[in-house]
Amino acid sequence: MSKYKNQGYPRPTPPNPQTKQGNSPLLNPVSNQPTSTAKNASLVRPEHMSLLAHQHIQSYMQSQGSEKLTQDDLTAVLRLSQHLRVFGLLSAAGYVNQSNQQAGKVRERTVPVWTVLLGQLVSEQDKLPPRELMRIIQEKATESPTEYLALWRRALNLANHWNFWARAYQE
Repeated sequence: MSKYKNQGYPRPTPPNPQTKQGNSPLLNPVSNQPTSTAKNASLVRPEHMSLLAHQHIQSYMQSQGSEKLTQDDLTAVLRLSQHLRVFGLLSAAGYVNQSNQQAGKVRERTVPVWTVLLGQLVSEQDKLPPRELMRIIQEKATESPTEYLALWRRALNLANHWNFWARAYQE
């Protein structure tokens, strides 16, 4: 009788051959070619994230006609990264697109920053109309969830760089 059966312990499972040292779980073990998961992972290119985020922050500053970001702008960038982590990309686009009577200082300083950064993320345009931004993100979320999740992941990666560059250009 096995010692595991006697003591009530589960039998150890043999190691997965795909995760041995030298093999990546994103590579097909037979052909050593990238799997479809690896192709989706390549949508986020970490070596370009900082440069892309810098362009997005520069684009926002140009749209405001300024060479520095105010404290309110910095706060809006930080709020966007927090919102993306907690609520998601679709929710952030929905916040920008809201047309109710909810006004105030927070909304007035947040929406212009979010519109430019999310617009740059989705379509490389400086000022994408809020309805169009919402339509594009909602379409991705409903029709191709894997693309939506990759875009959300890209936004989360960019958010750290947006925060960095926003602090670098703060007044």
